[in-house]
Amino acid sequence: MFKGRRHQIWLEPEGLDSEVIYPQGISCTMPEEHQLRLMQAIPGLEKAAIVKPGYGVEYDFMDPRQLKPTLETIKIQNLFFAGQINGTTGYEEAAAQGIIAGINAAAKVQGKPPFTVDRTEGYIGVLIDDLITQGTNEPYRMFTSRSEFRLYLRPDNADKRLTAKGYDIGCVSPTRYNHTLQQYKEVEEAIDKLKSTVKYMQQWNKLLQLPMSSNPKPYSAFQLLAVPGNTVEKIAMAMPEIFKDLHLNRQLCHKVFAEGLYAQELEEQMSQIEELQKEEQLLLPENIDYLRLNEISMEIRIKLDDARPASIAAASRIPGVTPLALLKLLHGFISTTSGRSLEDGISLNFW
Repeated sequence: MFKGRRHQIWLEPEGLDSEVIYPQGISCTMPEEHQLRLMQAIPGLEKAAIVKPGYGVEYDFMDPRQLKPTLETIKIQNLFFAGQINGTTGYEEAAAQGIIAGINAAAKVQGKPPFTVDRTEGYIGVLIDDLITQGTNEPYRMFTSRSEFRLYLRPDNADKRLTAKGYDIGCVSPTRYNHTLQQYKEVEEAIDKLKSTVKYMQQWNKLLQLPMSSNPKPYSAFQLLAVPGNTVEKIAMAMPEIFKDLHLNRQLCHKVFAEGLYAQELEEQMSQIEELQKEEQLLLPENIDYLRLNEISMEIRIKLDDARPASIAAASRIPGVTPLALLKLLHGFISTTSGRSLEDGISLNFW
């Protein structure tokens, strides 16, 4: 039970012609008789029967901290590991590691450079970075919440983030690569048109029947995509002399809308990524009391205190120190330039 609400369970039919129902949300590995008691305790399922009980799989794994970012083992050259042997669970996690290990095995045979995905470039990068730097003491599952930059790591822009990398290593065909380039050229052109179409809010209200706003500032059509209920199609159909048949290209409209919807937040996240890359060589004071940096988790404070890194770059290589913690550390250091103490906890202006 969760405080203030009951635990939710979804009853999912196994198929259109099947009488079997899967209870999503109560996976367990208890003995079968206890699973039956649990099932029949659910309102409406008092007379339900179990066709197949839930089960668990026990397996051995190696410490993934013995792996390189390419998933090649550190101790044995040319041996690549992927999947449950690295401590993960789930088909998606295995597939993600499998493609990286496979690409790098082939690249090594062909004398090509290593292929890696950074944690700012994709969830595969987050998964592998977590495993090889932090290890795991339970089956690892990839949750979106593990990424510090998840607004940028969206399904709609995966091709933009990763197609060029795949093409450079030889995993993406020229046809697909050129199609992606053309697609994002069209996205940029559409965004440019939206940004250059500027009106006062009163004019937009009249044109698009938006809720009235007293804001006197002019807004671009691109900025309006963050207004609830507004879409690229709606703007394009209201101004055909500018956008022509843009509203008919649903895929293009979807990509442009996502960029506009998250534009402000994405700008902040990209600046954070760039800030980390720019300030990697910044030297840290030797006398920092890391244990008093209240805006950073205690687990990471202990790691920093034990390692005493000389620079932001050195701190980034400490297993378990996340990019978000590095940003907070960086911002805390910058605040000392105005005479504030890095150990001053809450007064650090850690955004």
